[in-house]
Amino acid sequence: MIQKRPPRPRKTVHFNARLPADVSKQLRRFAERRRISTSAAASQLLDEALRMERFPGVSFRWTAIGRQPFITGTGMMVWELYHVWLDHKRDVKGVLKDYPHLKAAQVSAAAAYAKEFAKEEPPNFWGRQPPGVPAIRV
Repeated sequence: MIQKRPPRPRKTVHFNARLPADVSKQLRRFAERRRISTSAAASQLLDEALRMERFPGVSFRWTAIGRQPFITGTGMMVWELYHVWLDHKRDVKGVLKDYPHLKAAQVSAAAAYAKEFAKEEPPNFWGRQPPGVPAIRV
């Protein structure tokens, strides 16, 4: 059984916003389905939207290991494409030669996102441990 690391507490600030009634209702339903607070749901969705704005081509999906960043239109998690890029010695042209269905922008988005959020890579992903993250023993 894989043990999940407990989330690190993040400093929070009070933020007040007015939402359209239908958006508020959808947010509450989203939170209830995930058994989290409405505030936590809003924070998660806003964080993901800001990341998607910053890294075009990255979107988020639920997986067996939790919510993960994917490269839109590929079915590949960011971490998968990042490791493919690393295995090709950080050569985008080499990746595109072996993966002709990909675009250079997709490879670049995966590399940029993975570099920025390296500590969020799932532990032992593809048998590798991200830098600065202790291995989890099962």
